[in-house]
Amino acid sequence: MSDTSDPTQPTDEELLALLGEDEVAESGLVVVEGSSGTSFHLVNMDEGRWFEQSLERYMEQYHFENIADLQDLDRLLGLEALSYRYSNWLLREADYDGNPFDEKAIREHKDKVDKEVRAIKVHMGIGRKTRVESEQQSVADYLSDLLGRANEFGVHRDEQNAKILDLFMELKKLVGLFARTDEEERKQLGVSLDDIFHWIVETAIPEFDALDDHFRENQKTWIRDIA
Repeated sequence: MSDTSDPTQPTDEELLALLGEDEVAESGLVVVEGSSGTSFHLVNMDEGRWFEQSLERYMEQYHFENIADLQDLDRLLGLEALSYRYSNWLLREADYDGNPFDEKAIREHKDKVDKEVRAIKVHMGIGRKTRVESEQQSVADYLSDLLGRANEFGVHRDEQNAKILDLFMELKKLVGLFARTDEEERKQLGVSLDDIFHWIVETAIPEFDALDDHFRENQKTWIRDIA
């Protein structure tokens, strides 16, 4: 194809994107507002609709709020819009007005744009590699946390077993004294049936429950964290 247009054009003015409320300027370009509040231009409504969907997708997925991130997002979306434009031209083998262009030059320019897109995504932490690494790290953190919780649960079970053994040995001692003494001795030693019953109700059960309640409180935090 013959070279009837400057492949370096459209310039930065075409890195314009973000569809808020569409408005057609006198030049025929679609005037749109960037995420950082800057006004930009797009060549036609198709680019505007494409950009609006891309913007919504980025904002829903990453929830950008910092002004620097929003400015980076504007630059990213503008470059992606330009890449989208070049892709359409290459597919049509003509620009939007049906004019031919230097295909080799446009492909080279598109490659430069796509390379910059990848660099910006890495900088913003939204490139595929960064996303995969983040997901892998998240899984690793989750499993590490889960193993930590399992270890704490094991420790709790050991503490429960130790407490049960201590309480049982104490109960065994009380029952042994009860069995070896008469009524008067039991009253003096405090090992009557009523004494043993009260020890179970007022000492053994509360001590075990206190240990279990403490663990259950921690468990509520685990459930919230893991969920």
